[in-house]
Amino acid sequence: MAHLLVRGGTVVDGTGAPAYRADVRVRDGRIAEIGTDLAPAADEKVVDAAGAYVAPGFIEAHTHVDGAMWWNPDLDPLPAYGVTTVVMGNCGMSVAPLAPSARGAVLDLFCFLEDLPLSAFQDKLPWSWDRWPAYRDAVSGQKISVNVAGFVGHIALRTTVMGPEAAWKRAATAEEIARMAELLDEALANGAIGMSTNTFDKDRYLEVVPTRLAEDAEFEALVDTLAKHPGATLQMINKFNDLDRIEEDVLRFARICKERGVRGQWAAIPSTNIEAEMRVKTIALHERLRAEGVDFWGQMGHVPLEPYFNFERSLTFQRVPAWNEMINSPAETKLATLADPAWRDRARAEWDARERAATSRIDRPESLMFAISETGAGPLDISLQQYADEKGLHISDALATWVLDNGIGSCLRGLADEFDEPAVTGLFKDPHVLTNINDSGAHLQMFCGAGQNVYMLTRYVRDTGLMTLEEGVHNLSGKLAAYFGMRDRGTVEVGKAADLVVFALDEIEMRELFKSYDNPDGSWRFNRPPSGVRTTIVAGVETVVDRAPTGARPGTMVGIAAG
Repeated sequence: MAHLLVRGGTVVDGTGAPAYRADVRVRDGRIAEIGTDLAPAADEKVVDAAGAYVAPGFIEAHTHVDGAMWWNPDLDPLPAYGVTTVVMGNCGMSVAPLAPSARGAVLDLFCFLEDLPLSAFQDKLPWSWDRWPAYRDAVSGQKISVNVAGFVGHIALRTTVMGPEAAWKRAATAEEIARMAELLDEALANGAIGMSTNTFDKDRYLEVVPTRLAEDAEFEALVDTLAKHPGATLQMINKFNDLDRIEEDVLRFARICKERGVRGQWAAIPSTNIEAEMRVKTIALHERLRAEGVDFWGQMGHVPLEPYFNFERSLTFQRVPAWNEMINSPAETKLATLADPAWRDRARAEWDARERAATSRIDRPESLMFAISETGAGPLDISLQQYADEKGLHISDALATWVLDNGIGSCLRGLADEFDEPAVTGLFKDPHVLTNINDSGAHLQMFCGAGQNVYMLTRYVRDTGLMTLEEGVHNLSGKLAAYFGMRDRGTVEVGKAADLVVFALDEIEMRELFKSYDNPDGSWRFNRPPSGVRTTIVAGVETVVDRAPTGARPGTMVGIAAG
């Protein structure tokens, strides 16, 4: 392992404390010394940080790289955005523990909800495990560019114990709950950082996901198990877009966790102006929970999204059953379906009868732009609403007509929603609000979550001055490490893991998207060019040098650390 001396930089240590001039010595994967004018030893490589900041490596708080780490071990573009650790196993979904009998149903759901290539999961993962200890060993043996920390997905846990049919249909028995708790306990004892659950989603057949059928007794037993492992946390994907149900949903888990002293995160405090009413309500809920002594942390996004929506696989149209069925039908039948008068009649009726949501793109057709045409027929760069008005068509018919003309491989683009930036940054200064929740590794043809971390430093720190650099770095490193119980990383301190990033504010940017045609099934994904960070170091190994990835893969599975 190389020994490094990072010289001439300004340390932003991840705690929120003022930056200071210092050199950082790295030996054997750990920070060995911090001081001014340190002399390099004969066996040390000098990393020039002059004119730059030296910070803890950035942590991605919510990813779905559970599959990509096997077929894209470089996990680009994460290293080139200063990322050294990612959290996976989110939204109730993980690939362990997972019995072979449960694998098909769980992977189908996983790939549907996260817009991922199913064949890649089936063919590229070694599947040398069904329980967590063997999974931990497999991940630790896989050479990857960043460290990974994993939740146990409640959906995988429940389906493994109950079987796919029962898990999707009924409450668990006492014996099944006990078995789930046993498997969770084993996982936590072997490196898992907690459990994620999901009371929000539906599958491709519009059935609620299995964890929505879990009764309080099941959750209580599983949170009892979390409580046996200090530092283990619960992640909840609750009904975050339902103004009438979010409080009830969150308070259910708040009671369960508070009684057992378990920390949790819940989704989500909204960022956009169109969600102002929801933001007021969720901030009040957040403040109420903290005042009542519940160790719950709200999540909040920090990047206005311009997502792309395609017709090959997408959740966008799930609330219109006819469109949902078309999206999930075989590729060779889709165009015929769109042209079928009976299907069109049904699609119009179901479009008009759909449940509404303020943030839903199909409820705001003026915000959906025609962006990519497979055939070149067009038109492009006009909204679905404008096109429907010009053609004199119902919105559903207008969309079907455009897709017929332009091809199933075409895409819509959602206009970015305006953020209430002062409100957003005010909440990031709250010590119990999490950010960098960006779905890296998922929704590959919708957006690229990887790289959104840099936007916090460029937009909120450099361009608007709404946050200090120390606050921005703290939100991307020390705050997240503290929440997840990763006490051995997240700050620049002697003895901590040598996960570091060297950057200058005027050199970095969240770069524009481009298509990478490198998925194992031959499909493409959105990617980004390197951000401009000068150096990224994982466990004392440089994964980025002179702003370019090195191809080094020193990452491993990390977990809750004592201390």
